[in-house]
Amino acid sequence: MATVTQGGIQGSSFTGTGTNLGSHDVSARDSSPSIAAQGKEQVKHFTGATRDRVYQQVDNRKDELIKGLNGFASTLEDASQNAEGLSQQVLDGAVGYLRRFSDRIENGSTEDLVRDAKQFVRERPGPFFAGCIAVGFLAARFLKD
Repeated sequence: MATVTQGGIQGSSFTGTGTNLGSHDVSARDSSPSIAAQGKEQVKHFTGATRDRVYQQVDNRKDELIKGLNGFASTLEDASQNAEGLSQQVLDGAVGYLRRFSDRIENGSTEDLVRDAKQFVRERPGPFFAGCIAVGFLAARFLKD
């Protein structure tokens, strides 16, 4: 008959390395961290590949966005010529902002734009949320018509 000892099972061919015989096998516990590490690496690889695809799609559509922004800026310029006083100043400011934004998109990489946007949101969350609300109202207004 075999007896259990510190070094294994006496009287049998099994000599395990684990001392805790009541729990899982030590080799299974040792492989768990490597499986977790492999899973983390696969997630990092997947998210990196997904991010690269999104950036590539954004880069491919930059020209369309730039054309749309420039067209909108031209429309605002035309409207500012017919406006007077404060409304003309506001429209001229918006045109300048749209032109600078269009140039930034055209000359910057997608990664730079994302980094800049994150920094802006961290530094000035109030204006960011106010801008989101304003864009939402404008989008609802244009989509409603």
